[in-house]
Amino acid sequence: MPEATRVELHPHSAARLIERGASVDEVIQTVRTGEQFPAKHNRTGFRLNFAYNKPWNNRTYAMK
Repeated sequence: MPEATRVELHPHSAARLIERGASVDEVIQTVRTGEQFPAKHNRTGFRLNFAYNKPWNNRTYAMK
């Protein structure tokens, strides 16, 4: 996906960022550079791992 691609977050997705431990910048980077995969309801999913090495939700994670 080209760097200039506009990324818009659905209001529901934006509201869930905090509970999922993600930032808007991470979501945009994932959409632009992450792996694409087929998702439910004829949608496209994206994934990308980020180094984390911090506690979140009472557990320490190396990656997110």
